[in-house]
Amino acid sequence: MKFTIEILSRYLGMPASLLLAEQPFKEWAFERIVETDLPKLQIDYVFINDGIDLTCDEFDRVCTIFIYADNSRYFKNGIDDMPFSATRREVAARLGAPAKSGSGHTDPILGEYGPWDRFSRGRYELHISFFKDIDKICLVTIMRPDVAP
Repeated sequence: MKFTIEILSRYLGMPASLLLAEQPFKEWAFERIVETDLPKLQIDYVFINDGIDLTCDEFDRVCTIFIYADNSRYFKNGIDDMPFSATRREVAARLGAPAKSGSGHTDPILGEYGPWDRFSRGRYELHISFFKDIDKICLVTIMRPDVAP
């Protein structure tokens, strides 16, 4: 299966069971974690070996898709319309001016983060994070507009 941001975004708002029943996801091992200590119940599907995670609402509908391109987790299938090797400038050339941006920072608990850009795409928000020291993508996040921070 070819993966594009547009194809993956179609799962937003859908029951997680639909994604989990399709190739290649149905072949991948995952851990289902129910977060009950948050203001709203949240269900996470963590595909630790495949570099992708889902966050779902209390009705098990997909809210956010995290696609990793870092050293500890890597989505080896890649995203055809957004290569992980893309620089921040190349991403902006493909997607236009970001709706929001941020510089790198250090969180006292979670550690160091590189710069990021967020693009409003109508049906979804696309958040691209870059490595702190290397100008290339480390995380692509696709989320429903109603859950975007």
